[in-house]
Amino acid sequence: MRTWIACAGWLCVVSLGQAQEHAPPPAVPAPLQSASVPPAAAVSPPLSPPVSPPLAPATSAASAPAVPVPADEDLPPQTVTITANSDAKAPRVRFTAYRESYLTARKVWQVSSGSVVMALRLIPAKLSATIDDVRVALQGNGAPMPIKVSDGGVFVVPLNDDIAAQDGTFLVNKGRGELTANIVLQPAVARDAWNVTRVGQVLRDARRAVRAITPWYKRPFASDVQSLAFCAAERGSALQLMDGEQLIATLPMNEAAVNDINQPVFCKIFDGEDKYPGHYRVVMPEQATVLLL
Repeated sequence: MRTWIACAGWLCVVSLGQAQEHAPPPAVPAPLQSASVPPAAAVSPPLSPPVSPPLAPATSAASAPAVPVPADEDLPPQTVTITANSDAKAPRVRFTAYRESYLTARKVWQVSSGSVVMALRLIPAKLSATIDDVRVALQGNGAPMPIKVSDGGVFVVPLNDDIAAQDGTFLVNKGRGELTANIVLQPAVARDAWNVTRVGQVLRDARRAVRAITPWYKRPFASDVQSLAFCAAERGSALQLMDGEQLIATLPMNEAAVNDINQPVFCKIFDGEDKYPGHYRVVMPEQATVLLL
């Protein structure tokens, strides 16, 4: 999903700062201090400038903690898959404070009723830096918790109340100042749960989330989410619209776009005003992804 946080198109770049050397965390939880919500797409609420930028997710699946949602919110649980690699050392360099990202991600989750999540895209800040082997962990008062990072350095910000209350920190396996990050919004809908009505609802939820996390003084200049797209890496794929088990239409995915890591993709793009009946199911190819553009 290609929802960024900058001022170019919908992707408004949010620089998270420079990574810092991380010393082992204190044995006793540090008292929490409130912080206000920051970054977001064209919606760029400041992540925490004090230090460094946010991180990205890893690539082997293990199980992840269920995302806590406030008791007064009747939202579906958000889950984050984590990975562990017994052969690799845990990341040790501080990238950025967790609480600022947590507050923004929680607001996105609540305002969108759980249909949209906030992710961070890691970007090399130096010519010599790479992200092909990047690893990310979330450090509270306990052992670092590995975070799943996708190809291209994108990871969903987990919602963990306890670690946020401990002034947790994102750690990376890179040197100081090698990485920065942008905010990305992504749909959080199961692949087999898409229909025409859901497409329109996610678009409305994403726009609402953008407004919620964009400071009032930036709103006149912020770009909004324009569309939702089902995309593949190569031209030639197609979506199917199904009414029950009956095939109603085949929709080619041939509109050019770029994904969350600026790679070219070919998509079927919906603007939320599509005239198909809302109950029609949207069936996508196995390798397709869903982006907010």
